[in-house]
Amino acid sequence: MVGTTAALLQDGIELVVGSVGDSRALLCRKGKVRKLTDDHTPERKDEKHRIRQSGGFVTWNSVGQANVNGRLAMTRSIRDFDLKKSGVIAEPETTRTLLQHAHDSFLVLTTDGINFIMTNQEICDVINQCHDPTEAANVIAEQALQYGSEDNSTVIVVPFGAWGKHQNAEYTYDMSRNVTSIGCWY
Repeated sequence: MVGTTAALLQDGIELVVGSVGDSRALLCRKGKVRKLTDDHTPERKDEKHRIRQSGGFVTWNSVGQANVNGRLAMTRSIRDFDLKKSGVIAEPETTRTLLQHAHDSFLVLTTDGINFIMTNQEICDVINQCHDPTEAANVIAEQALQYGSEDNSTVIVVPFGAWGKHQNAEYTYDMSRNVTSIGCWY
């Protein structure tokens, strides 16, 4: 069960995001969250249709979560090779967004250990209270753990012009490995 979200900044203004599965990309514009991805779940009408057209089926578990063929909560996955014949694909959905550096504070990429515990706006609000992207990633990951997340909780925060920084850098804090890595976008 592997999903992912990737982002590419072209010419410093066009943000291209590709997504497979249930990790997310969120943009904070003027303090409000803007979803750049949609989770690939069997509840989505278009995704459910593809699964059924391919011979797969959708069932619901004891807590009401939809699953492909009774076992996968996503309709798109990089692996899960045995479910490819049932309509589970690895093809990403992509979006393109023109950044407004005067209004866009940051991009945040999160995994399901964060997404299923905190709302998108809550993630944006918490990060807006932090002094820098490293602190923001750490606080989000820690908050997810405090809320009871037992899944992988990885956060990447990329600051933009409204953050007040001139350098675009990405900061990753992976609670499952307790590792922080830093890299720059050029």
